[in-house]
Amino acid sequence: MSLTLTIAGGGTGGHVFPGIALAEAFLDLVPGGAVSFVGTEGGLEARTVPGRGFEIDFVPSGQVLGKGAGGLLGVAMMVKGISSAFSVLGRRRPDLVFGVGGYASVPVAVAALMAGVPLFLQEQNAVPGRANRMLGRMARRVYVGFEGAVPYFPVGKVEVTGNPVRREIAAARQQGTPLEEGDSFVVFALGGSQGARAISRLVVDMARRVKREGYAMKFVLQTGPGEFESVSATVREEQLPIEPFSFTERIGEVFARCHAVVMRAGALSIAEAALFGKPCILIPYPHAADRHQERNAEEFCATGAGVWMTQDKATEEKVLEALMKWVGNPRRRAAAGEAASGFSRPDAAAQIVLSAIRRIGKAEARRV
Repeated sequence: MSLTLTIAGGGTGGHVFPGIALAEAFLDLVPGGAVSFVGTEGGLEARTVPGRGFEIDFVPSGQVLGKGAGGLLGVAMMVKGISSAFSVLGRRRPDLVFGVGGYASVPVAVAALMAGVPLFLQEQNAVPGRANRMLGRMARRVYVGFEGAVPYFPVGKVEVTGNPVRREIAAARQQGTPLEEGDSFVVFALGGSQGARAISRLVVDMARRVKREGYAMKFVLQTGPGEFESVSATVREEQLPIEPFSFTERIGEVFARCHAVVMRAGALSIAEAALFGKPCILIPYPHAADRHQERNAEEFCATGAGVWMTQDKATEEKVLEALMKWVGNPRRRAAAGEAASGFSRPDAAAQIVLSAIRRIGKAEARRV
């Protein structure tokens, strides 16, 4: 009999993809191991996880913060979710549970604690969400992506591992795909799995200026699913130096092609850009809970790997000015890229999995 892992959470790529990276590492390290996921039917995990061959169960869940009917509905959904999670754990019988964030992680984590199943957490951001702060007091171990998250958890229970990155992202980096050939400086701009209208508008404005002033620069732009057609039409009509595409999981191939990155400051995006050693201009999402994207950006950029600016200050003039410093000074760009590489933790997923298995006393018995 081999080890069984259940991974709970999702909602956005920032939660789903670290979970997938942990699942891949677990199967690599545990011969005969089995992995299943628990999520919500409305989250990104509902289509992404099955598409990768993993089984997934769904539990009801919702935000319990706030007052009035919305808060009460969230509480009711959470209670129902815990009951469903008990059923899932009874059927899957996992040896350990990993919570990776998102609404679905909470009922499963609570059910695991009540059922005596070892619970571990993977916290992506420099400022943990409220649920993980609470659950961290009861989890066996909390693995964090940023040093800034450490003070939010009990002393001695947290480990800074960096954020796990999926296998195909690491493979694209290892293949050593060269930068795009040509005379243009290539900028990859993205807004995460949900896209970001502000990033798309910024890139269109920058491209207009680049075309008007004759800069040797072009943009590869990942749009949100609802923006692709309108952005593409603008690019065609105005002949702008933009290559737009809609969200894809094979993002590593795009990182490999570019010289620099303009993006939000999501934890996973930073981990992926760092893996490729790409200098970044970060524009944190202004409404992120507890301003966690700003804290992510501060910690990453403090290494010299890039610069960050608030959305209200991220005009096409300011962002282009920052990019042109790298265009005109390859040595400065290389130094920023080296700092980004130094921030990367390519073995994070394996490190997390091995640590968790050892902590439940199964490493020797399972020949891990």
